Amino acid sequence: MMKSKMRVFCWFLSLFCAIRTEGFSVRGPAMPLVVQLRASVTLPCSVDTPLPLLELEVQWMREDSGTPVHLFQKGESRPESQSPAYRGRAQFFSEEISKGNFSLLLRNFTTEDKGLYKCVVHDKYESSETKVKIDIERLVVTGAGMPIFAYAGEDVVLNCSVDTHVPVKELQVEWIKTNGEILVLLFSEGENRPESQHERFRGRAEFFSEEIPKGNFSLKLRDVKSEDRGEFMCKVHADRESVNATAWLQRQGFSTLHLCVLGLTIAAAAFAVISCIPALWYINKERQEKIKKEKIKKESCPSRGSVTDEDEEDGENLMSNGRTMT
Repeated sequence: MMKSKMRVFCWFLSLFCAIRTEGFSVRGPAMPLVVQLRASVTLPCSVDTPLPLLELEVQWMREDSGTPVHLFQKGESRPESQSPAYRGRAQFFSEEISKGNFSLLLRNFTTEDKGLYKCVVHDKYESSETKVKIDIERLVVTGAGMPIFAYAGEDVVLNCSVDTHVPVKELQVEWIKTNGEILVLLFSEGENRPESQHERFRGRAEFFSEEIPKGNFSLKLRDVKSEDRGEFMCKVHADRESVNATAWLQRQGFSTLHLCVLGLTIAAAAFAVISCIPALWYINKERQEKIKKEKIKKESCPSRGSVTDEDEEDGENLMSNGRTMT
């Protein structure tokens, strides 16, 4: 009986040891994270099988300096353990910890946050860790998300904003009409370069000069033409980096102003024609009246030079009477 109990105990002990030998592994990202300045980023850290919370301890720290970023211990977060540089900016996803997710949310990313981080997970028996590297995205270019519609003859703005800590003077910005690779506008060595424009856009395309120091390289295109329709690309170069954004320009016939002018022209022409009708009618009436009067006058007053048969007979009778009296 005693031997039987010992066998059962040894079997459970060997099973327990086998389970613990498997342990747990901590998973992180396969690639470095690239983050924009002032943005938020999630640093992944998780295990496949949830661990008992009361036996769990999770430490986030800087690998290079050992600076404590955050701590989960004895079933709860310990913000008082954070370095002042991360206090109020780094936090766990509390509802996810019980599921084995120990990822960390870092808000308002700064240049000082760049570097290597370490997530160390402990339970009662062992520990495991993963590392997360964060790099700064030095160049972020944003364009128009939707096509831009413009009428012939109108002015239009194609958006292009640059978010970077690279000095503006070190940037080169090109606006290209992709159909034909036509250079629309160029900013280089801290200045606009209008002399480099293609003649098709000379005098029609320009930057908002006062907005350039703010990273706004939007393009103002005047007097939109039918051949302007299509894709425009804003290319931004800094050191070895090159990022671009696109904008689509869709042309839509004539503008409201053009239609109004056309409508007024047609209306003026129609008014002129209608205004002439009474005058033409009056002139025609006067002419008809004049013709009628002349006709009546001719009928009532025969010509004096004409002699009828009765006049000749009366003349002969007068001459005959004159001879008798003689």
